[in-house]
Amino acid sequence: MISSQINSLDKIFSGGLQNGMITEISGLRGTGKTQLALQFAIEPLGNNKKILFIDTTVEFRPERFLQIIQSRNLSSSLLENLHVSHVTDTQKQIEVLKNLESNDFSLIIIDNITDLFSFEYAKKEHLIAKNTNFGNYMIILSRLIQLKNIPIIITNQIFSHDDINYQRMHMHLENYIHQKIQLEQIKNKYICKVSSPFIPETKFDYTITNSGIEETESI
Repeated sequence: MISSQINSLDKIFSGGLQNGMITEISGLRGTGKTQLALQFAIEPLGNNKKILFIDTTVEFRPERFLQIIQSRNLSSSLLENLHVSHVTDTQKQIEVLKNLESNDFSLIIIDNITDLFSFEYAKKEHLIAKNTNFGNYMIILSRLIQLKNIPIIITNQIFSHDDINYQRMHMHLENYIHQKIQLEQIKNKYICKVSSPFIPETKFDYTITNSGIEETESI
């Protein structure tokens, strides 16, 4: 089990993330997707285990994660076992996964899983190629969790257009995701919704602080 550092979320998952499962964290920009994903890395990093963070948007900044660690009175040396792979095209994104079979990472985080596929295959005539290549990518990811028996976290951004929210490649992800965490902001309130085939949908309020994502008590 890997703790999220949030009591309610760990209880929902019966103690934390389990091995051999893919967890999706989705939400609009600014809801804390990446921060929550990185919170799952705190416990294994503290146990001197290696974490791989695949950055497809080239937006990862270690300063924020360092702030989260230091605000919890943890040593900045934890970052030494956080391996960041910046990928700028889908082919490299696929190659990174293929090269992981010989590595001993205890957790893999992919932030953002659909971004490059949507960018490179943006035209309608590229739709079949996009779906095929992304499907192959998810097959590789599924084989990896079976081979290594580790948890994998993916983030995916939700977009809003004309008051309608949509998620990139939602239908293609459905067949591979074991459990979902959706982060929402309604006015000044943040809500975390959790769903999986194993539990009824559950939610709780949270806030974003220097220490990362923290649960807030409902009034």
